Amino acid sequence: MTVNVMAKQVADFIRDRATAKIEKFDKDADKERRKVGVENAVALADFEAKTVKDREELLLKYQPDVWLSDAASRAWQISMVTHAIKYTHGDAKGSSVLFETQDNSTNNDRECCVISTGSIQTSAIDVVGNAAALDVASLLKLSVDGETLIQQLAKNETGALIEFSKNTEQLSGWVDGFKEALKDKEVSSHKLAKQLYFPVGSGDYHLLSPLFATSLADVVYQKIINSRFSDEAKAVRKQKKDSKYSELNTVDYLNVATQTFGGTKPQNISQLNSSRGGKAFLFSAQPPQWTSQPRPPVKSGTAFWDSLVRERGVYRKLNSFRIYLENIEHRSSTQHYRDIRAGYVDDLIGLVLQYSAEIQLLPAGWSADCKLPNEECLWLDPYREDESFQLTRAENDWQEKISNRFGSWLNSHLNRGKSLVFSDTEAREWKDSIKRDLELCI
Repeated sequence: MTVNVMAKQVADFIRDRATAKIEKFDKDADKERRKVGVENAVALADFEAKTVKDREELLLKYQPDVWLSDAASRAWQISMVTHAIKYTHGDAKGSSVLFETQDNSTNNDRECCVISTGSIQTSAIDVVGNAAALDVASLLKLSVDGETLIQQLAKNETGALIEFSKNTEQLSGWVDGFKEALKDKEVSSHKLAKQLYFPVGSGDYHLLSPLFATSLADVVYQKIINSRFSDEAKAVRKQKKDSKYSELNTVDYLNVATQTFGGTKPQNISQLNSSRGGKAFLFSAQPPQWTSQPRPPVKSGTAFWDSLVRERGVYRKLNSFRIYLENIEHRSSTQHYRDIRAGYVDDLIGLVLQYSAEIQLLPAGWSADCKLPNEECLWLDPYREDESFQLTRAENDWQEKISNRFGSWLNSHLNRGKSLVFSDTEAREWKDSIKRDLELCI
């Protein structure tokens, strides 16, 4: 059944090419006919006769057996590859390689898998060579159930072509001709290719020539394009834009660069490069940025507030707040100044709550052995599995004590200014500000 389906694909492929050529021929003939008919009726008759003859000859070229014979004779001009040399340099003349993974099971079982061509279950086969013979490549890449025509011919399965042949000799010639696209020509590197001389001892070396994995690049390209422009991706993004729920997730690839090959003629590099418009995507290879994880403040009774000053720019915010207060010390109190002061306090409270939230995400129970005041343990270790601890926490008395501690802490830093003196009145104001937020966080 598979062979019959493949044979139909071959017939459809040739017929489609014939249709496109005939349509172009008829269109060009109509333009020429109008031009000739105006000048001379006799010339028009001669033109019509020639047009009919040329059209018949063109149709003859697209008889399946004739076209297959021509295609088989041109197959040597192309090579089916997974790794191409021209991506290194467009004028490189060396060898490209067809690599087919035999078994992916070992690759999939690795705990730390390196993504390579071997990671691809079904490689996208690329084609390099004479761009004028890419129609032959398109024929050989016709597939049924994941198996291409060239793969069938490589196994000497000729059922897809047998119904088009006149005899076994013709069929054998086609198979041999098409197999030329799979053969490695004389293996060579080139002066424009990348070359590494790898020493193996005794003055000898291996010449290594790294090649661009065009098949892997195509899989990556199609995956990214699909995540951006497929109908499904567009629908999901529209749901997100409209703030509506969707069972599907949006997929984004960050820090992706685009590399181009072939300039205005990407087909001179390879067939897949041409289909991608000469583009390939590159992922960022930058090392990850280290982010320090918060540590439980267990060393002393003031450990939380001491470490807070070193976190999230709190010190800079405190310093800016103190300088602002010094600058307005002798000015009349207005709503404008009071709003700015309240903004500073709100920013500081936000930093305090953010830092406390990070500590609350640490493994529960860390406060069982620390020197912090009990109210800070209740605040910073909310998931501790201790019944008496949780009962005490549920009483919410600790919020008042934390608020008082925040007021004293802020006053102590602001009082380090040149002339500022903050009393219990200001401490109570700072305390009331954070207490409202603490009660909302519970």
